[in-house]
Amino acid sequence: MSGAIAPTAAVDLRRVAAAALVALPKMNSARLTELANIWADPLDLVQAIQSGVAVEVLDSVRGDVAALVRHWSANIDLDRTAARLDARGTHVYFAGADDYPIELGIPDHPKVLFSEGSRPDALDRPRVAVVGTRAATPHGLADAYELGGVLAHAGVTVVSGLAIGIDAAAHLGALDAHGTAIGVLGTGLDVIYPRRHGQLHERVRDRGLLITEYRHGTGPHQMRFPARNRIIAALSDIVVVVEATATGGARITAQYAVDYGRDICVYPGSRRNPSARGSNELLRDNAHVVIEPDDVLGVLGLTPGDRRTPPGGQAPATLDEHAVMHALGGEPATIDEITARTGLGPGPAAVAVAALVRNGGIRRAHGLLWPN
Repeated sequence: MSGAIAPTAAVDLRRVAAAALVALPKMNSARLTELANIWADPLDLVQAIQSGVAVEVLDSVRGDVAALVRHWSANIDLDRTAARLDARGTHVYFAGADDYPIELGIPDHPKVLFSEGSRPDALDRPRVAVVGTRAATPHGLADAYELGGVLAHAGVTVVSGLAIGIDAAAHLGALDAHGTAIGVLGTGLDVIYPRRHGQLHERVRDRGLLITEYRHGTGPHQMRFPARNRIIAALSDIVVVVEATATGGARITAQYAVDYGRDICVYPGSRRNPSARGSNELLRDNAHVVIEPDDVLGVLGLTPGDRRTPPGGQAPATLDEHAVMHALGGEPATIDEITARTGLGPGPAAVAVAALVRNGGIRRAHGLLWPN
């Protein structure tokens, strides 16, 4: 092994080896899976490449297989890989390790995953994926933001793809409610895509985890995002579709979720709304209907008695919640009236209302919000 590093713990060296394998030129998911199905231990796989034995099992490679394996052997550098992982604080999960976060029975699970972030415990909580179209309507964005906040208040980690539209709104709702989030990337961890989400990337890193199967430096490519969606589905206990077009990425994620035995929850939309065509088709196929965000918690199996608050106990009322109570003024009002009186956006107003309902400050009845 090039520049053989001193292993402080065997499992750490295995993680370095796993990362080094992913970083090899012309290594892809199919080839790594083919090899790892024979040599599950990354150190054994490195040895198989360096000894040349790996040539015998690479049926997926066209051309000179021996030359490719020799090229891999010459390029495996554990020292350089370890230095990169250490410098960025990157954690490596490989299939078979105790902390690998995806069930091994799921087809096509990535053999190696990378994560960066301050909250590895985000994987220890119930996890709900919130997905939808990039071409979301204002109502869809508000629903996603509200749902992210409700899930966060219940101690649930919000999983999504950090894409424009529903993904970003759900993450923002969770983060603004001081919850945890997991952003699954279709790029390397050091590549921000879309560029406008640089601040959101950092917020997810600070309050959760960024996860990918791609090596550092991997840029965006159209084919990587459907593959990314299978990880979103696999990491989640249930998948919620807020708005989905007939053929978009949210439908792909939902299909993976069905294949993996996950429950699907869907917000219904107007049949005249093309951004909800895929959502409504999922409802026709017997997905759970979401009328209120708490419906998702019910499908997840959480009840009012066992819903968890964020670490540190119940957070004090927010400025938005105070604004809502002041806007009510002791009288019932609609959510639209509350939004207009407070000047809050539809999403922040909905999150504040949902928190006040849970905390007993207000109640819903006859289409109105009533102060208690």
